[in-house]
Amino acid sequence: MKITSSIEYATRLMVTLAREHGKAPYPAERLAGVENIPADYVSQLLVKLRRAGLVLSHRGSAGGYVLSRRPEEITLGQVARAVDGDVFEDVCEKYDGGAKDCHHQDRCAISPVWRRLGELITGYFESVTLAAILAEKGGTCGSAPAWLDKISSGK
Repeated sequence: MKITSSIEYATRLMVTLAREHGKAPYPAERLAGVENIPADYVSQLLVKLRRAGLVLSHRGSAGGYVLSRRPEEITLGQVARAVDGDVFEDVCEKYDGGAKDCHHQDRCAISPVWRRLGELITGYFESVTLAAILAEKGGTCGSAPAWLDKISSGK
């Protein structure tokens, strides 16, 4: 699985909006500047997030974007699907509908591995909320977040 720039940027935008939850709408131009993302790309992502029902837009001079729900109710999986579709592309689905020919469709031993991996990845993305991300103190790039221990231990 590859985390696309769309997922990365949309997550950053959503975390910023989560930090500002309950406050005035946050203008798209300001989001672009704060997150150092091109304004056109921010606009495209916000349209997708709005269509998915994750953000609301407000027009006017005091307009901008707000979360549609509390940060505890929005998951990383929802954000990823809003901008990129499925969190994990099922390897075997790409052979459905005759698009390509898989010579192992009747007796594939690998297919269950891909399906289980997809379930694990999707489950993980669905378990991480914006609130959990906000609760992190931040650290060096690549260090494990504290909420990962809670998820791993089932607490």
